[in-house]
Amino acid sequence: MKSRLTVIVCVIAAAALSVWLITSRRVFFRIDMTEEGRFTIAECTREIVSAIDEPVHIDVYLGGDIDANMVRLRHAVRDLIDEFNAYAGEKITVAYIDPNDAPDEESRYAGYECLERRGLRGMSVAVRDAHGGVSQQVVFPWAEVSAHGDTVPVCLLQPGMEASGEAAVNAAMEDHEYLFADAIRILQQRDVRKIAFIEGHGELSEAETYDISAALSRYFQVDRGVLGAEDNVLDGYDAVIVASPQEKFTETDKYIIDQYVMGGGRVLWCIDGVKVSHDRMAESGVSPLMPLDLNLQDMLFRYGVRITPTVVEDLQCAYMPVNIARPGETPKFEPMPWFYAPLLQTSPYHPITKNRSAVKGEFASVIDFPGDTAGVKKSVLLVSGNATHITAAPNDIDLNRIMSVDPQEYFTTGYAPVAAVMEGRFVSAFKNRMPPQGLNVTKAKADSSVETRMVVVGDGDVLRNDLENADGGVAIVPLGYDRMTRMTYGNKDFIISALLYLTDDMGLMELRNRTVRLRLLNKAAVMTEAQTMRWLNVLLPLAIVAAGGAAYLYLHRRRWVR
Repeated sequence: MKSRLTVIVCVIAAAALSVWLITSRRVFFRIDMTEEGRFTIAECTREIVSAIDEPVHIDVYLGGDIDANMVRLRHAVRDLIDEFNAYAGEKITVAYIDPNDAPDEESRYAGYECLERRGLRGMSVAVRDAHGGVSQQVVFPWAEVSAHGDTVPVCLLQPGMEASGEAAVNAAMEDHEYLFADAIRILQQRDVRKIAFIEGHGELSEAETYDISAALSRYFQVDRGVLGAEDNVLDGYDAVIVASPQEKFTETDKYIIDQYVMGGGRVLWCIDGVKVSHDRMAESGVSPLMPLDLNLQDMLFRYGVRITPTVVEDLQCAYMPVNIARPGETPKFEPMPWFYAPLLQTSPYHPITKNRSAVKGEFASVIDFPGDTAGVKKSVLLVSGNATHITAAPNDIDLNRIMSVDPQEYFTTGYAPVAAVMEGRFVSAFKNRMPPQGLNVTKAKADSSVETRMVVVGDGDVLRNDLENADGGVAIVPLGYDRMTRMTYGNKDFIISALLYLTDDMGLMELRNRTVRLRLLNKAAVMTEAQTMRWLNVLLPLAIVAAGGAAYLYLHRRRWVR
C-alpha cells in the first residue's frame, strides 16, 4: 500500500513538473515585494519591449573585476534587462565586455581610444585589492543598444556624478529603465517626429544652435523657418522652439503660434526679459539694461506666465577672464566671478530636471505666474541660488561697481524662478478677437486648447553654444561647456529633456521620477559591533542546525523507543 502511494505521488510530481516546464516560458508572473516597486517596470515600458519586432542586442562595458559600486551597477543593469526579456519574448541578447581585457597596454589604450571616438567616455575609479592596496582603474559606464543596423549609446552613470559612492550609483539606477526603454523606442520607431526652430525675429542662428540641434536630431527631424501667412504651417510639428528672439512678433505670427497651441501643439519658449549691449560692455565696462519688448507679453500673460524685465545676479555663478594688469602693462587675465552668469539649480521633483547638473544662464530674467489660470498646472524647473540680487530694467550695468559690492549686503534674496513647465488647457490670446488681416485662414479659430504643455525659460542663452576661431574657420563649442573652468553644465540635458517631455504622450518621461531609496548600514554600528556580528553569523547557523538535530532525535526516540 505504501509503495503504491509513493508511485502515485511521483507520477503527480512528474506531471506537475512537465506542465510547469512547458508553460513557464509562456505564462509567468512577478511579485515585487519592495516598497518602491524597484523590480517592476512601468506599463509604457512593457508596451515598448513587447512591440520589439527584431532582435535587440546590448553591449554593456562593465565586465571584469571592477569597483564594488560598478559591480552593483552591472547587477542592476543585468536584472533590468532580464525583466525586459520577460516581456520581449527573449528577443534581447546582452554581452558584458571588459575594456581592460587586453593582451598588452598598447592594445588596451587602443580599445580606450575606439570607445572614446564613439562618444563613450571613460572615468577613473579607485579599486582596492585583496591585500588592501589601492589602484586607479579606467571604467566605461556605458552600454550600446543595437537593432536594425543602428546603435544608440546609453550612459549608465551620468556625467557630473561621482565615480564612486552608493548615492551616485543609486541615482544612476533610477534612470536606467527610462534610458534603456527610450533607446529601444528610438530603434523601433518608424514614424519621423518633427520639431522646428522659429526664425524671422532675430533668433539664434543655425551656428549658435548647432550643438543642440545635432543632439535633438537623435530623436527628431529638426527644421528651421519663418512662419509666413498660413495659419496651419506648424500643424505637422510635435513641438516648436522660440530661441532668444530680439525683434517684435507680428500679430500674424502670434496668431499662428496661438492656434498651434490651441490645437495641442507644444512650445519651448526661451526668451530674454532684458536687452544688454555686449559691445559697449566690452569697450567701457558699462551697458544700459533695457526691457526687451517682443510683443509677446500679452500672449504669455493669457497663458499664465510673465517674463519680467529683470536680470538675475547670483553669487553662485560662472567665471570670466578679467584683465588685472595696469594700463600700459602686458595684459594679465584672472578668472573672476561673473554674477550675470548664474548656475541655475534644477528641481529634483520633476522628470525634466531630476538628477540633472546645474544649468548655466546668461542675463537670465525672473518669471512669475499672474492671472487666474486654475486649469493650468505650473511646476518650477530652474531657480537661482540662495544668494541672489534682482536688478529691474531700465537700469545700467557697471562692471567696476559690481566687482566691489559687499556680498552679504548685495545678495539678499534667493531661489528666484527662471524656468517652468505649464500643463493643462490654455485660453487663447485671440479669444473674442478677429484673426489678423492678411492671414490665410484655413481652419476655425479655437478659443481654448486641448490638453497640452509648454516650457517657459526666462533666458534665451540656455541653448546657445559659443563659437570660436580655429584654423582660420569657426569651431563649435559644446553647449554648456565653460572654457574657463573646463566644466560642462547641464544645458544640453535640460533642453533635450524639456523637448522629450513636451512630446511624450506615452508617459515615458515619468519614469525619471522613480525614486529608489538607499538603505545603507550604520557604519558606526558596523565598526563597533563587527566582531559580534562575525561570531553571530558563524555560531547562529550552527546552533539552529544543532537544535533541529536534537529535536529530531528527541522526537524519534519518544516515538519509536519504548
